[in-house]
Amino acid sequence: MANRREDLLHAARQSALSVRDMETDDLTQVVAIESNAQASPWARLSFEESLTKQYSCRVIDISSDEHGVGANEVVAYHIVCEIVDELHILNVVAAPQFQGLGLGHMLMADILEIARVKSLAKIFLEVRAGNKVAQDLYLKWQFRQIAVRKKYYRPSAQGDDREDAFVYMRML
Repeated sequence: MANRREDLLHAARQSALSVRDMETDDLTQVVAIESNAQASPWARLSFEESLTKQYSCRVIDISSDEHGVGANEVVAYHIVCEIVDELHILNVVAAPQFQGLGLGHMLMADILEIARVKSLAKIFLEVRAGNKVAQDLYLKWQFRQIAVRKKYYRPSAQGDDREDAFVYMRML
C-alpha cells in the first residue's frame, strides 16, 4: 500500500491528477471505493441515478500510467446537487488507501468552484457525528455546524444504532 500512496504523490507532483465529470464507465471503480470507504455505502443504482439527474458528479483520477498506476484510475469523487440558490453536498469520498493525501481538499476546491460559477449563496451538507476527519475537513473550508439531525444515518454493516448527522453550512 505504501507504494500506491507514493505513486499517487508522484502523480500529484507530475500534475497527473485531474478532476473531471464522472462517467458511466467510472461506476465500477466508484462503487468499489464507496463500499470500502463508507459505513453505509450507496448502491450502484444511486450513482446511476445521480448521473441521470442534474447533479454534478465529479471524480479525481490519475491520468498517467507511470510507476504502475493505471490510466484513468479513480481515486476520489463527489456528488452535489443544486437546489434553487443552494448547493447540497451529497457525497465526498477518497479511496481509503489514498486518504490523508489532500484529495478531500481537491474535491472541496472543485465544489466551491461549482458553487461560484453558478452564483449560489450557500452550501449545505450532512456528516456523521462520528466522522471527525470529515468534520475537520469541512471546518478548514469554513463550514459551520448549524443543526443536528437525530438518528439520521442508518446503521453501518456492523449493526450499530442509527447515527446522528451534523448539518453544516457555508455562506458564499
